[in-house]
Amino acid sequence: MTLQITTTSQITATRGTSIIVSGPPKVGKSYTLRTLPGRVLIADVEDGQLCNRDVDIPAVRIKSWADAEEFLLKLQSDPAWQQFDCIAVDSISELAEVRLSETLKSTTNKMAAYGQMADDMTVWLKSMARLPMHIVFLCKYQRNKLGVWQPLFPGNVLDLNVFFWFDEILVMRMVDGENGKPTRTIQCHSCEEHQAGDRSGTLDFFEAPDLTNIITKIMSGGIQQ
Repeated sequence: MTLQITTTSQITATRGTSIIVSGPPKVGKSYTLRTLPGRVLIADVEDGQLCNRDVDIPAVRIKSWADAEEFLLKLQSDPAWQQFDCIAVDSISELAEVRLSETLKSTTNKMAAYGQMADDMTVWLKSMARLPMHIVFLCKYQRNKLGVWQPLFPGNVLDLNVFFWFDEILVMRMVDGENGKPTRTIQCHSCEEHQAGDRSGTLDFFEAPDLTNIITKIMSGGIQQ
């Protein structure tokens, strides 16, 4: 392969955006997948789609690491699976736990098992993020040693690296609305209590929990001053 000079706009023209949405349980992360644009495919790892039972979103169950590898391969090579505009995985925290459970069964060395899980998840997540579709990963979250909420994974490798790998690290949470009632929102930038980040530079500190609106803003390329 011969290296060629191109432009940043051309480099990003054939890819979607990669997004992590973390947050507490029952805050509405799975529900918000129905707000994704275009043709959507959900990979359900947690058996958590009860909230979407009234809509017919295409979905596939992921019960093992072999399922996850087959899922990625189909998205990379099977035209029938490449028709989708958005791929959502619910959740990558659970998928990491599935992989860890399998590796712990194959070795008595717990450190090696955690290392294998982290290596396998790293390759899988990066490969997913390189797909041309928009990729949305739902994720559990936890307080770190400094008391700041961040994405949750078994071990201590993945949670340190996801901020470097993906375009958007968003937090769905409840905040007090203008009427004083709790309101569901998506936080797009870090504060003292929550880690978040917006690589696009287009998102406000808080955005409505509408993933079509968020992705549209990101792909517009507008930069806030």
